[in-house]
Amino acid sequence: MGMTVYNEDGTVASVFTGIERKGERLILRQLALGTMPMDVIVTPEEALKSVKLGLNWGVISFVLGFPYFWLKHRRQKERMYAAAEAPTEEGGGQG
Repeated sequence: MGMTVYNEDGTVASVFTGIERKGERLILRQLALGTMPMDVIVTPEEALKSVKLGLNWGVISFVLGFPYFWLKHRRQKERMYAAAEAPTEEGGGQG
């Protein structure tokens, strides 16, 4: 199981399938565009830059609001599945 990230139009941008440490580097295993295997190397210097990138109000508010966003997303998916499983008038079953 991996983490899939999407483009604005909903297409798969990348699927991250694993993270491992090799010496002082992190190796992010991914499928670019959902199909092409690629290892991304993160050095300590680049990791520090990512921390600096994350220290802004947008990221901090996302992290603080994450439980709400996650529950909202789950409820939307449950409603979508429930609507898909509900019988339609044409196939509703009374004979």
